[in-house]
Amino acid sequence: MIKTAHLLTFLFFLNSFAYGQATTQEKPDYHLGFRIAPRISTLGGGLEFAKGLTPSFGLRGGFNYFTYGYDATESDVEYNLDLELKSLGLFADWHPFKGSFRLSGGFLINGNGIEGKAKPTTANFEIGDGTYALNSASLEISYNTFAPYFGLGWDTTFGDEDNWGFCFDLGLVYSGSPEASLIVDPTA
Repeated sequence: MIKTAHLLTFLFFLNSFAYGQATTQEKPDYHLGFRIAPRISTLGGGLEFAKGLTPSFGLRGGFNYFTYGYDATESDVEYNLDLELKSLGLFADWHPFKGSFRLSGGFLINGNGIEGKAKPTTANFEIGDGTYALNSASLEISYNTFAPYFGLGWDTTFGDEDNWGFCFDLGLVYSGSPEASLIVDPTA
């Protein structure tokens, strides 16, 4: 188990290393203005906008989008599944060492979900020991629209004159329990 003092020392070292200065040197005045950057994450691809407000505080906002479709026929059933990831986020970043390391809090407007349809290719469909006459079955899964976020990360462009940098975030989004609906359309 890592002791708290060792963890803070490690994070301070990483912050100084990413900033490109020794820990004993004084950092220059804060001069980061406005930044636009492409993003790739588990929420999809997107754009992010950031504004530094003080040497240790900034705001970020952005959006992510990704879709994936799956169509197949297995065991006499045609499947059509669509995954859609879309979100809009707003975050406040605290840089406790006035460098690239940050702690973030915020929220996502969450539009992530899955829709699917299964349609038997035969008149009767067997589930377990029973035989059913189904036209189709539709499934929809969605999550809470408002989803709080907390994370930590690094942004080497924060407080730096360089226009190029690297950002990394590791965080948690609480989207709640999924809401699922299943609609079965029986044959006439």
